[in-house]
Amino acid sequence: MVQNIEFAQIELKVIEGLKIGNDCLNKMHEVMSLEEVERIMDETQEAIEYQRQIDDILAGGFSQDDEDAILAELDAITQEEVELPEVPAEPLPNIPAREKDREPVKNLQKPAMVAAS
Repeated sequence: MVQNIEFAQIELKVIEGLKIGNDCLNKMHEVMSLEEVERIMDETQEAIEYQRQIDDILAGGFSQDDEDAILAELDAITQEEVELPEVPAEPLPNIPAREKDREPVKNLQKPAMVAAS
């Protein structure tokens, strides 16, 4: 008898859970249609295929002509004359030994952010 009552209570909880789950699914179906899900899945598949193409290009080896062109461009870049800033010719000042042991003063200014090109 007690088992029957306990089993009936469990059945009621399962049925209530199914009702709540069904209501949630119906609300989700109102928000999202089957066509919208198919569109999202298609877009996702297209994005995955596009990324695979990029991966293949990046992972693929260069042809000999491509490598020769890249090396020629690298040689051209490294052979360019680079104008360096002038360096002061005066010797550095002597710092007494007791000042060398001090902690350096930290610069509180944050470096400026520069956009990458």
